[in-house]
Amino acid sequence: MKTKKRIEQQTRGWLPKESSLAYASKASKPRWRKPTWIALTLVALIGLSFVTYMGIQTYIRYSNPQADVTASYFEKSLNCSTAKVGDVIEVKVLVGWHGYVIPEFKRQVKIIDPLPESNFELVSGNNTCQYSGYGGGDQFQYLLKVIGGNAEFIELPKPRLYLDGSEIPLEGASAVLEIQAISELEN
Repeated sequence: MKTKKRIEQQTRGWLPKESSLAYASKASKPRWRKPTWIALTLVALIGLSFVTYMGIQTYIRYSNPQADVTASYFEKSLNCSTAKVGDVIEVKVLVGWHGYVIPEFKRQVKIIDPLPESNFELVSGNNTCQYSGYGGGDQFQYLLKVIGGNAEFIELPKPRLYLDGSEIPLEGASAVLEIQAISELEN
């Protein structure tokens, strides 16, 4: 029986009772010091910092409409360039604004188009516009009656755009109307 056990030990091999004797030729490194773990940790840190940065930027654009708007403009046109006291003119106003596309936030939009009350009276329509939307432009029109002014050029003021209660500056050129005196028209 002794010879049989001895042959089995020689052919199958044997494992020592202590594991350090089996791998004594190579020292093991800690898992976190291996290059793959270092690379994966760096990639995860870069990804986490990118997600954090984008989250902060998105929150800033969501909470502050002025930071979200990339372009805002207006166009104001009249149906005539000269008028006299008593004439009715048509005013068309286009106000456009664009925010970042991803993510795009729904805003409460209010547009007010002021008019010089010493020279004009609102006949029909409305010089304010309110809606809830994602950007783009809105066009509205109204009629004004000339009630004052003598031989002067009047530049209509630019409209005001409010997004969620914050005023957004607009770029564009206002329309100019020449009011003629009655004596000039008779000559």
